[in-house]
Amino acid sequence: MALGTPQKRKTPLGVLVMLSALVVAAFLGAAVGLVWQKSGWFDEEIEDEVLTVDR
Repeated sequence: MALGTPQKRKTPLGVLVMLSALVVAAFLGAAVGLVWQKSGWFDEEIEDEVLTVDR
């Protein structure tokens, strides 16, 4: 005796949603990387030091 419907439920994979999320993430990551590179934040170069006391 069967205790349910004989048809199996298929869950949607959401392939288009996952693909679009991947494309958006790649685009945003590249854009943020370019902005970070052009901005010059956290450069390793030491700026000119200003001496206030003669030695």
